[in-house]
Amino acid sequence: MKPLQVAIIVPVLNAESTIGPTLKSLFEQSHKFDQLVIVDDGCRDNSIQIANQIISENKEIVRERAINVKIIRHEKPMGLASSYNDGIRNSESELIVTLHSDIIIQKNSLEKLLTPFSEMPSSDIVAATHKVIHPLEIWKKYNFWQKCFFARLVEKKFSGLDGKFDCFRKSALEKIGLFDERTFKNAGEDGDVVYKLKKIGKIKKTEAEIIHLHSMDPNFSWHDIVRKQQQYSESQGILLRLGRIHGVISYPKIFFREILVIGLFIPYARLISILLIVIYAFLYTKLVFLNEYKNKRIFVLPFLNIYLLFISLVYSLRGVIYGKQII
Repeated sequence: MKPLQVAIIVPVLNAESTIGPTLKSLFEQSHKFDQLVIVDDGCRDNSIQIANQIISENKEIVRERAINVKIIRHEKPMGLASSYNDGIRNSESELIVTLHSDIIIQKNSLEKLLTPFSEMPSSDIVAATHKVIHPLEIWKKYNFWQKCFFARLVEKKFSGLDGKFDCFRKSALEKIGLFDERTFKNAGEDGDVVYKLKKIGKIKKTEAEIIHLHSMDPNFSWHDIVRKQQQYSESQGILLRLGRIHGVISYPKIFFREILVIGLFIPYARLISILLIVIYAFLYTKLVFLNEYKNKRIFVLPFLNIYLLFISLVYSLRGVIYGKQII
């Protein structure tokens, strides 16, 4: 049986600090892919110039493997869901691999990601997922506020479908109407598409490992932490409104921040909530307290962590009320 063609979709928005390593790790993969579609979502930095440079440095691989390279330009940022969709519409392959521009693909991970589709080509598998790792040595390269934001992830592994490095059957995505770009911009589109895909087929976990670099921007500040929390919380509220989140276990796991704040307004739960919030303020970024204790900003961190709890509640409610991502 002829192997299915593979398209790699890479949405890019101001990723000049990470796009180089991402594309280098892609071209180092042993498994062949047929298309590379880079979606420039209104970049204002040198991301696309760096991408073109990496492509030029690997022109022999591009030529030998007959890789069709496309770069799609958005005049202004349209969001992650829209970038995915434009990449999918401009692809001609049956298998679509989404790859974020801040990812290092580990050795042979592309082959591992595609294995479910080659082993069981006639099955009802509609997507395959990756496993992401967050090495301590990467975390140590961040500035103070980046360390605060990503401290909870260090040395942990997570499996799931979130677009960072996942494979989809294009026909399955088309069947569910692609990613919902009208509702979601930069968060939540993954949870929505997982819900829809599970209704028409199976999502297969794989051992395809990646390293998530996140932003290596030295100017990353506490304002960026607040903005990202706003995006995540708003998208969770939308998913709740749409019925994408359900189950007794899911609610406290996803909305634990909101639950802690709501507890402050319940007479018999107030003292417990206060105690849990104080513990959370320190344990949530424990690694930062242990490693950055000489940094004066460490005294602000517990208050920022508590502030983010209230941000979560406000923007989750906003997502439920408006049902559309604005941030």
